[in-house]
Amino acid sequence: MSGIAFKGYAPDLDPKTPGILTDCSALVPSLRGMKGAPSPQTRLLPALAAACRGAALVRKLDDSTRLFAGTATALFEAGSTSWTDRTRAVGGAYALGSNNTWRFAQRADASFAAAKSDILQSSSSGAFANNAATAPKAAIVEIINGFIFLFDVNDQGAIFDSADRPHGWWAAKTSGTWTPSVANEAYTGELTSTSGRITGGKKFGQTAIAYKERSMYLGVYQGTSGWEFNPIPGQAGALNQECIVDVGTADNPVHLMMGYEDFYRYDGSRPVSIGNPVKETVFGELDRTLSYTCTALHDRRNSRVYFFYPPSRCVVYNYKTGLWGRDDRTIEAALEFVSAGVTYDGLGALYSTYADFPNLAYDTAFLVAGYPLPGIFNTSHVLQTLDGNTVASAMTTGDYGSDEFLTLLSGVQPEFLTRPGAGTMTNFHRDNIGSALIQDQQVAMDARGRFDVLRSARWHRAAFSFTGNVEMSGLAAAMSEDGQE
Repeated sequence: MSGIAFKGYAPDLDPKTPGILTDCSALVPSLRGMKGAPSPQTRLLPALAAACRGAALVRKLDDSTRLFAGTATALFEAGSTSWTDRTRAVGGAYALGSNNTWRFAQRADASFAAAKSDILQSSSSGAFANNAATAPKAAIVEIINGFIFLFDVNDQGAIFDSADRPHGWWAAKTSGTWTPSVANEAYTGELTSTSGRITGGKKFGQTAIAYKERSMYLGVYQGTSGWEFNPIPGQAGALNQECIVDVGTADNPVHLMMGYEDFYRYDGSRPVSIGNPVKETVFGELDRTLSYTCTALHDRRNSRVYFFYPPSRCVVYNYKTGLWGRDDRTIEAALEFVSAGVTYDGLGALYSTYADFPNLAYDTAFLVAGYPLPGIFNTSHVLQTLDGNTVASAMTTGDYGSDEFLTLLSGVQPEFLTRPGAGTMTNFHRDNIGSALIQDQQVAMDARGRFDVLRSARWHRAAFSFTGNVEMSGLAAAMSEDGQE
């Protein structure tokens, strides 16, 4: 019984490709193979009053953090166990449009919040306020090379005849100064070489990358000439700001993004497709009318990026191994979460019994302040972190066998690195790859972690269900030639 290493979730590839999974759920790629997805764990914060329309963790100069979340009408800042309303005192409640999202950025000790429906917001501490009477509205805010960048802007008629400029951008060195001039170090422009509005804007070292759905632009600071943007060759882009993740370093940035019809990696040379095993499935499932809700979440510790997309789907990419997995769920927003920490003195106030402790994996350091975790807001507007024990997971292999002769399958042995608490396997078979699969018997995992079956066919496929934490490097099948025709 020889083992075959997993090649991850790959529904778009030939099902005879050794090691692929044609389907899976709550199973994500690890550095050693495939692993049960961590379950969401509710933190100490209560639910927001309404749906989360954007959230972010930002870091100040002293390395302390602020965690913001926005709704359609308000902005909030997280404490250890409560949310504080940080909505502006002058100007009243916000009124986000149905497709608007809050985006956040940090420069030194100043926090910024942008949504296309309202003037840029800023806060050094306490509540937000309108940045300036002349400040543009913008869908996106980002800090790049010391400049406050705004993308997909609305000037409210202050600078251009047309107030709304979805292909327009701003860059200002001084907060609150939005009159374009060399003296002010404030610049503005438009990206019109390709069609469509600007959907994303991210720093890339000391340069800027502006995204549209099917194109990208590189922005370079030219000193007193301001910023110059030029198209990057190719048709890669990003669906929105939340679909772009930097998985590199400050010196060597690398962007991963979900584009209009594929997933891409950009390291400064040219965008390269990474979605070949999954893109047909994902973009066939994607509800295009809700593509503005697609969201990516970076799990730094495990080198994974979750790509959430409607309706209620999620594929997971490990950028160290190049493998994909799947962990479907519905979320409102995604962010990196840093715990404020818990002391022994505070345990009693937070957890009255041991049974009240979070259902975290054994090696999870949930008591430690400053520990970065992937976080989501669920559909109950509650902040959760993806670091709990696996509850249940499943996977379906590709096809094993031959068109030339019958093979006798007598057993399947997943190569467990962490054996689950329980498991079942359902065998499927067929005589031609193009024929429908025939369901066979279902068997339970034995004490050796093996699944014993007895079936003669040309092609075999196995579907597994696991309970509890599980990690596997590959799979071995006991097969022998059973006859020829």
